[in-house]
Amino acid sequence: MKKRNIFKNVCSSLLIVFALLVCQIPVLAATVDPVTYQGIGRATYGGKTYFENQITATTKVLVTVSDTQSSIQAKMDAGGVIQFTPGTYNLGVMKINHSNTRIEVDQSVVFNMNSNILFDIRPASVNSPRIENVEIASIGPSRFTVNTNGNKGGDKRPVRLSNVKNFAVSGININGNYEGQPFVTLVPYQDGSPGTILVNGVQTYNPIFGLVPTFGVVQDVGATGIHGGYATVQLFGGDNILLRNIDGENGVTVRLEPGSGQDSDNQSLAGPDLGALHDIAVVNIRNTNGFAAVYLKPHAKVNHDITLANIAATNSGFAIHADVAEFKADDKVTVTYGGETYDVHRSRGRFENVTLKGDIKLTQQGTDKLAWFAISDLLYIDYSKRDGAGAYSDYAPSIEGSKRLTTPIVPVLMISQEYRTDTAFSVERGNYTLDLSSANIQTIGFTHSLATNGGVLYREDARTKTNNLLSDAQIKDY
Repeated sequence: MKKRNIFKNVCSSLLIVFALLVCQIPVLAATVDPVTYQGIGRATYGGKTYFENQITATTKVLVTVSDTQSSIQAKMDAGGVIQFTPGTYNLGVMKINHSNTRIEVDQSVVFNMNSNILFDIRPASVNSPRIENVEIASIGPSRFTVNTNGNKGGDKRPVRLSNVKNFAVSGININGNYEGQPFVTLVPYQDGSPGTILVNGVQTYNPIFGLVPTFGVVQDVGATGIHGGYATVQLFGGDNILLRNIDGENGVTVRLEPGSGQDSDNQSLAGPDLGALHDIAVVNIRNTNGFAAVYLKPHAKVNHDITLANIAATNSGFAIHADVAEFKADDKVTVTYGGETYDVHRSRGRFENVTLKGDIKLTQQGTDKLAWFAISDLLYIDYSKRDGAGAYSDYAPSIEGSKRLTTPIVPVLMISQEYRTDTAFSVERGNYTLDLSSANIQTIGFTHSLATNGGVLYREDARTKTNNLLSDAQIKDY
């Protein structure tokens, strides 16, 4: 009996030891080592450097799905290199307001947005120094995923950048739901004050609208479910920016539109230069079943030195759509702020020195009407392809209701230029042209009876509902 008891005791002890070892296995398996990754390094185009990694930190702080929102924010606040390990994260806004911060995200990560902004990259306050050397990048050849989880027409911006220098955002795939905001947005810093303020009784342009993103790159980013009035990436303001390898389904892929042109738009009240677009390269942009790959609208800003290279769309309305300001020339907006009420006048803006390079092409595949267009584009649809009596309401609406559907219209629409022979342009009317001399403009799978130069339409090419030419007054009435 004693031997049997001894044997039983030994067996029990062994089972306890084995159980303890088994209990330790999950702990060991949960240990995660940082992935070796150094970001995108350096981003150049046309011999110019737009971003260069300046972060030398070798220690990586890991984020796992077990981290709370507050613990993740604490890691962001410390700066350095923060690496998101594989998993699905349900998160609100993450503020990146420290220089020398790189966010590395495993390609298998999925972010489900619980707020209107996911990554908010800007100084903590308008008086804080500009932040520098910031990057968000996917680890691996594939993009990590962001699900906006929003409503049509709502507010979801996975990435917002403001007053940051030497930045990079890359490797993101965004699943949208036609929210009424751009998904990656570059904006001037704003604090709610108007674009024109009173300083000692004198109207003065508000300098905060000059605090724009500068020297940076957004590349390898795509989105689906884009609203017709917004984009995968929109530049509201920026200097020396490279947008490269961007794609979008529906809506617009890249939108170069500083401000909104509405009376409530403080950016438009900040004068022609503060918050404008300068030295912008837009390269390898694609759109499918949408409005346009690239859309330009200047509002009250004078924008300079824009390159559009290799722009393609399939079953969309346009590859490139160049538009004019929303408001009439020299309008008046009444501003009330700080107990004072005063009138501010806006002049129409324009784009200067816009160059098209490489292949600019629009392709039609099949016969379904998948291309989106706005009411301002109605008279540019080839007359033989118009629906019903030619009224805007005769066309089926887009899925989110802001546009109408037809087949592809033309690779390049220049509502911005009145006559194709124009060499001088009216500053008051805000018109401008695009330099097409270095572009290979292609119309594939369809034709437009009035298009020239491979597929370009000007304001003079518009035709009324009865297929008549517009008068000179009508061409200049915008």
